[in-house]
Amino acid sequence: MSLHSRRIPAFFASCSLALLLAGCSQIKQTAPQPEPGLTLQIVHINDTHSQFDASPARLQAPAEQTFYTFIGGHPRLLTKARQLKDDAAAAGVPSLFLHGGDAFKGSAYFELFEHQINIDILNRMQLDAMALGNHEFDIGLPKLAEFAAGINFPLLAANVDRQSEPLLASVQNLKAYQLYRLQELKWQRIPSVEAAAGAPVIAVFGLALEDMRTMVPDTGALIFEAEVSAAQRTVDALQQAGVQHIVALTHLGNQRDLELAARVNGIDVIVGGHSHSLLGDFRHWYLGQQGPYAASISNPDGIGSTCVVQAGQFAQAIGQLTVQFDRSGQVSSCQGQNTILASRDFFPNAMRNPDERLSGAAQQGLLQYVATLQNTALVEEDAALRQVLNDVYLPAVLQAYGQQISSLEQTINHVRLPGTGGSDQHGSVLAGHIADAMHWWLNSAEVQQQLGAPVDLALIGAGNIRSNLEAGAVFEGHIRLEVLPFDAPLSVLTVTGQTIIELLQQTIAATLPAGAHAGKFPYSSQLRYLAQETPDFGVALKVEILQQGQWQPLQADKLYRLATTNYLANGNDGWQRLQQAQQLATDRRDLIMVQGKPVAFEVERVVASTDSRGQQAFQPVYASSQNLPCAASGTDCKTAAQAFIDYLRAHPELWQQPRPATVTLQRLP
Repeated sequence: MSLHSRRIPAFFASCSLALLLAGCSQIKQTAPQPEPGLTLQIVHINDTHSQFDASPARLQAPAEQTFYTFIGGHPRLLTKARQLKDDAAAAGVPSLFLHGGDAFKGSAYFELFEHQINIDILNRMQLDAMALGNHEFDIGLPKLAEFAAGINFPLLAANVDRQSEPLLASVQNLKAYQLYRLQELKWQRIPSVEAAAGAPVIAVFGLALEDMRTMVPDTGALIFEAEVSAAQRTVDALQQAGVQHIVALTHLGNQRDLELAARVNGIDVIVGGHSHSLLGDFRHWYLGQQGPYAASISNPDGIGSTCVVQAGQFAQAIGQLTVQFDRSGQVSSCQGQNTILASRDFFPNAMRNPDERLSGAAQQGLLQYVATLQNTALVEEDAALRQVLNDVYLPAVLQAYGQQISSLEQTINHVRLPGTGGSDQHGSVLAGHIADAMHWWLNSAEVQQQLGAPVDLALIGAGNIRSNLEAGAVFEGHIRLEVLPFDAPLSVLTVTGQTIIELLQQTIAATLPAGAHAGKFPYSSQLRYLAQETPDFGVALKVEILQQGQWQPLQADKLYRLATTNYLANGNDGWQRLQQAQQLATDRRDLIMVQGKPVAFEVERVVASTDSRGQQAFQPVYASSQNLPCAASGTDCKTAAQAFIDYLRAHPELWQQPRPATVTLQRLP
C-alpha cells in the first residue's frame, strides 16, 4: 500500500494534504526560488545481508511473457556506484556512497566467513559510511567490534551509548557522526569543522533502533537512546558547530524514518534501511509497488523539510538521490530513483539452465525492451570483485552445500507481508511449508520421546526466513545457509487460545503501516486465519485450528501446544505476548540436536530486564543450564533448518500439489 493512498497519520500534519496525495515527491514553491547553493548526489544501499552474488529474478515482458534472470550482487553494485559517481562528477556534482545497515546474515558466504568477508568486500566498495543495523549483532559483540575496527569507513550510531560496554567503548571507527569537507568534487573525512578550512561541510550521523534490546539477544551494556531525542540533540550540536548540511543514515524502517522527519528539525536527508523498502514501481520485476522515492516531509518548525529514501534489499538495487540546497542551506529539491541492476543473461524458465540462455535476435530484442524500463539498468559485474569472490570464497561455499534433498521446477517464493513483492493476499508459500515442517518434525516419534505430548500448531515469523527456495536441485546448504541460516532452536509451549489471538493481532497490526518492519509477520501450520484490516491499521481476526482432520474455531479459554522458534518464544521482534505468558512459569521445551539426536531443554520462565531507558530485553531461564550449548562440539542449534531438511526428504511429492493457504490478509482499499 502506498504511504499516501488513504490515511494520513498525525505526524504528517505539517505536509499539506495536496502534497501528500501527490506523493510529496518534491517541495513546491509558490514564491520565486532562492538562489541555488550546493548540489549533492547520494548513492545508497541497505539491507544487503551478505548477498554478494546476484539474486534470481523474474521479468514481466510484453505479451504476458515471463523471463528469468539475475539481479544485483556486490560486483554490479560496485560497477553502478562508480558509474553514478563518475557521471555526477563530470556534471560538477560531488557524491556520497552510503549503506543503511544490515550487511550481516543472509547467505552461505556469511555462514562460512561471517564478518571477515564483509570487511573484505565492503572495503572494496568505496563506501563513505554505514549505519549500525540490528543484524550486525548476530554473531556477538567481539566480532562486531572486529568488523567496526576493520572497515575503511565509519560505522555510525548517534543514539548508542557504549561507554559501559568494554568490547565497543574503544572502537574509534564506531561513532555518532562523520564530517566531510568538499575538496575537488570529493568528500573527504575530517575530524572537526575547523579542519574544513572554509570548504563546504556535510555531516552524516547514524541512528540505530531504540528498541534494539527487544530484537537482539546480546547487546551487552550498550544503551540505546530514543531515536527522536538523539537525532534532535545531534542536529542541534552539529548546527551549533557550524554544519549547514546534515544527513541521517538510519536503520529504523521507512515508517519510522518518515515519522522522524516530521518530528525533528534540521535533517536534510534521511537515508534508511531495516524495512527493506524498495521505493518506487517495480511491478515489471514482480517486486510490487511501494511509496514514492524521495518523499519530502515538512519539519515541525514549518521552515525546513527532510527528504526520505530507502533502496530495497539483498544488493538487488541501488538508490540515486540528487539534493539541491539553496544559499541558506535549506533543501530546495530532492529527486532520484531506485534502480534494479539487471544481468544481460535471460532464460525461458525458472531452472535457468545455461544451455537455454537466450541468444541472437531473441536476446537482443529482450535487451532492447529492458533498456526502456523505468527503474532498471543493464549492468556488468565489476570483474576484479567478481574474481575475488570466485577465487577466495566461492569454492568453500560450493563445498558446504552438502547432499541434494529435493528438486524444484519453479521457485517457491518468500515475502514478508502478504500483498507485497508480487504476492497475493496469502503471502509467502515458503513460510507455510516451513511451518508445516516444524509441526511434522516435532510430532515425529523421535522428538516426541523428548516432548511427551503432541504439538497442535506452529507459527513462524517472516523474518526468520531469509530467501526464496529457488528452482533447480535443492541441497542441504540451501536450507541451512540461505533459507534458515539462524541458530533457531524450536520451542514448544502451552498457551491459551486467547494468547494466540492477541499475539496474531499485535504482530499483524504492527506490519500494516506503509514502510513498517514486516519481519514479525506470522505464518502458520495447523492454524489458519483471516485478518481483515480496520481503520488505523487495526485487525479483525477469524482464527481456526485443525484438529482430528476438521477446522474448528480457536477457543480463547482452551490450552494449545504451540511451536515456534526460541527467538520468538522469548518475545523478541514484537512477539512479546509470548514472553508475557511465560513471565512467571512455563512448560516450554527448547529442542536442539546433540550428536545428531534431538534433545529437549526445560525452560522455567522468561524474564524481562529493563535498562536505564526503560528498554526491555528477554532471557529464558533454563532448569538445568545457564543457556543452550549451541557452541559446544557436536551440538547443532539450527533445529528449524533440520526440521525442514528432514521434511523435504520425507515428502518428495511435496511440490506436486499446491499447499492450501493458512494465512489470508485483506487490506483496505
